[in-house]
Amino acid sequence: KGGAQEFYGVNADIVTLGKIIGGGMPVGAYGGKQEIMALVSPDGPVYQAGTLSGNPVAMAAGYTMLNMINQTNDLYQELELKGQYLEAGLQEVLTNKNIDFTINRVGSMISLHFTDQNVTNFSSSASGNNDTFKAFFHDMLNEGIYLPPSPFETWFLSYSLTKEQLDKTISSVDKVCN
Repeated sequence: KGGAQEFYGVNADIVTLGKIIGGGMPVGAYGGKQEIMALVSPDGPVYQAGTLSGNPVAMAAGYTMLNMINQTNDLYQELELKGQYLEAGLQEVLTNKNIDFTINRVGSMISLHFTDQNVTNFSSSASGNNDTFKAFFHDMLNEGIYLPPSPFETWFLSYSLTKEQLDKTISSVDKVCN
């Protein structure tokens, strides 16, 4: 439950957190070692503020999400299993159709690129067949599967996704990739 720090075994001086802490709402947070955080007002000279700072709706969603994470013992294990399941299904379908692809996945974050090259940065992602991705995106949308509209974006799996929904995604990939 320590996020990327725990996953990768990192003890960071400062950490930034995104929408997960707001239950998907537009919010971010940061934290750090005491000597760094002591520099932030009201104790230190660095002032931090924003128009959405402390937004009550985002804070309520975040509080609910963090409670769910703390109270659900198998949350990350379930997300990992869902990620493995989707990745295996995509690999099987695309391999059987002789389509060049690369899948990158960490836990419940997964990305699909239409290239047989490793994708490790923007340049290698841009070298993929982005016209194929554009058609794929629209075809999947017509199947009722809502994906990020760019090959440079990651798919994020939700704990609430069911096996049936993952199967629908895989079967839709099978249908649209001819």
